[in-house]
Amino acid sequence: MKKLNRGYLSSLLLVFAAFASCKKLPPVDNLSSDFVVETKYDTSVHFTTFKTFAIRDTITVATENPKDSVWYDADAQTIINEVAKQMKAVGYTQVMPGDKGGADLGIQLIGIRNRTIFNVTPGYWWGFPGYGDPYYWGDFYGYPYWNSYWYSYSIKTGSLIVEMANLKDAVANQKLNIIWTGIGSGQIGNSKSFVLDQCIKTVDQAFLQSPYLHQSTQ
Repeated sequence: MKKLNRGYLSSLLLVFAAFASCKKLPPVDNLSSDFVVETKYDTSVHFTTFKTFAIRDTITVATENPKDSVWYDADAQTIINEVAKQMKAVGYTQVMPGDKGGADLGIQLIGIRNRTIFNVTPGYWWGFPGYGDPYYWGDFYGYPYWNSYWYSYSIKTGSLIVEMANLKDAVANQKLNIIWTGIGSGQIGNSKSFVLDQCIKTVDQAFLQSPYLHQSTQ
């Protein structure tokens, strides 16, 4: 069973799939600018059983410009570091991708701008430049990304997607199950500082509305 939990930092111009289990409404004066934040997770997974995580050091970029591929500047690193910070805050230990013994969880981020796609499944971005091939997480992973839930993101705006894969059970499952996804979408304009601010808020809100996401020591 897959569960959808929705929180809002949001814009009235943006609507996600209408089967949310809960909503968090933003202050009225922020309705024209703040991102919508949505989280989904696999309710059959016990997140307390995982201890370590690895995170990709670049952000996959999907736009209508074929020259766009990977986001790796200081802003990208700030966003990636915020995800790592939130993971550590709930008790997980960061390791490097491919480290001996492997990570229990693999995390990667996708940034989307001005691209029209709806109802995609986690792992859809496999094959886009910068999105981690299964072997990125270690030589012993050759399984495809997999999950049965889907999510939407908005047209002609921007989205930040954070995907978490179950590496710990990849061999037993013979696939890399995406067990948690955080998605933030909204109008982004041309201000880099605004985009960075909204991405950081997306990460923080996604973890805030995911109280089940913590290590057993918490």
